[in-house]
This record gives sequence, structure tokens and C-alpha cells, in this order.
Amino acid sequence: MEKLKSEVCGYMKDMFIQKSMIKRTVISFVSIIIMGFGISLFSVSGFGVDPFTSMNMNIAGTLGIGFGTYQMIVNAVILLYIILIAHRGLVGLGTVFNMIGCGYACEFFQGLIKPVIDNNYTMAVRIPILLIGIVTLCFACSLFFTANVGVGPYDALGFMLSRGIKLQHKWVRVITDVTVILIGLIVSGGLSAIFSGNFSEVKNIGIGTIITAFCMGPLINAFNKNISSKILGTDYVKVGKDVAFFMIKGAYIKNMKPVTVAIPKIKSF
Repeated sequence: MEKLKSEVCGYMKDMFIQKSMIKRTVISFVSIIIMGFGISLFSVSGFGVDPFTSMNMNIAGTLGIGFGTYQMIVNAVILLYIILIAHRGLVGLGTVFNMIGCGYACEFFQGLIKPVIDNNYTMAVRIPILLIGIVTLCFACSLFFTANVGVGPYDALGFMLSRGIKLQHKWVRVITDVTVILIGLIVSGGLSAIFSGNFSEVKNIGIGTIITAFCMGPLINAFNKNISSKILGTDYVKVGKDVAFFMIKGAYIKNMKPVTVAIPKIKSF
């Protein structure tokens, strides 16, 4: 209990002594709204969404409940696992924003956009919507990452699994992405539709899913370097190192000052 107390205290102190914490928190919240908008564009385009969203949309549709509600429930379960069983170093206010806001924001914007384009649902409309969705989602992810006040539950799960099974995070992410896609396909009946050759029955998976799984990294990095880091006045490379540090070592107080709580000794790299 004392170890948990000191770790939580250490992480909270570390988070709130960051430069421009209020600004970071506001930008993290705004990034989730933009992220929901970007995902809604992916969904409306009909070219598929990111792997985690595709699973949640397929299962939510099968169960007959709202996507935002189902995604919040799944994220809450993942977050509970991270807090109680695994590692707390990547959890912050941004994690909560992501858990609650992303699905509902997507659902809201999808409800606004879909009726507008239903009467003109052609490739000439769908492709630009997909491209705008890619840029919007990458920009939102960049803002969220650079704000550095916590990562999304699904992203944190990948970090934790990577640490636990001693496998590089990029390979763990591929495994988890493929797994959630398969779960969504099985539950929604999409897998049996593929085997029967009825591809029109496959929902929320397409070229957009492939793009989000493999091709968004360079664009997010470009936004990190040229826009997000300037908005926040931070070194985006250092942010990446901080996230890796939390993943490996746990809570740590930068600019350490004397405190009443005993802080575990951290070995240097």
C-alpha cells in the first residue's frame, strides 16, 4: 500500500509541475473532440475506421447499444486493469478525456454529417471525406500526444503488454490491432461473410483501417514537429522519451524537490 501511495503521489506531482499544465489539459480535451470528428469522417466515408474503433462499432451494433456508450465501457475496463493490475505511469487526465469523450464525440459528429451526404454518397464525395479524416485524426492524435497528460486506455494497454511479454511495442500493436479486428468481425458476423464471399456484409473495415494501422505515423510526427510542439511550446522528442520513461520505470518526479513521501530510488539509464 505504501509503495502504491508513493507511486501515485509521485506521478501526480510530476504531472502537475509540467509547464503550462492548464493549457496542456485544455488542449488535450480539445484534441479528443477533434479526434471524434476525424473518426466520424472515417466512418461516414465508408472506407473503414481504425482497428479498435472497428471492433467497438461492430460489437455495439450487434448488441444494439450506442457506440459512445460501448466504447466508454470497454475503455473503463481497460483502465481498471491498468490501474489495479498493471502500471499507472501512463494514466492521467487525458486518459479520462479519451475514455469518455472520443466515442461520444464521434457519435455526435457522425449524426450531423451522415444525413448531409446521404443524398450524394459517391466516390467523389467519399474519397475527399476519407482524406480530410486522415489529416484531422493525425492532427488530433498529435495534439493529444504532445499535451502529455496521459495516453488513451487502448494505447496504454499496448505499452503494458509490451512490457510484460518483452516484445517491441510496434509488434504488440500489430498483434492487438489484428486481434480487435478479428473480435469485431466474429461478433458482427463479418468473418463468416468473408468466407462466404459476401464482402458487402463486412462493416467498419476497409482501406481506412489499413491506413490508420500502418500509415499514420509519419503524418503524426510531422504535426508533432511543425504544429503541436509550437502550440504547446515543448520539445516533442522529449515528450516521446518521457512517455517511454513512464512506461519502463513508473512514476517519477522531475525537478525533484524534498517531499514528505518516500520516493523509490530510480536507476538511471
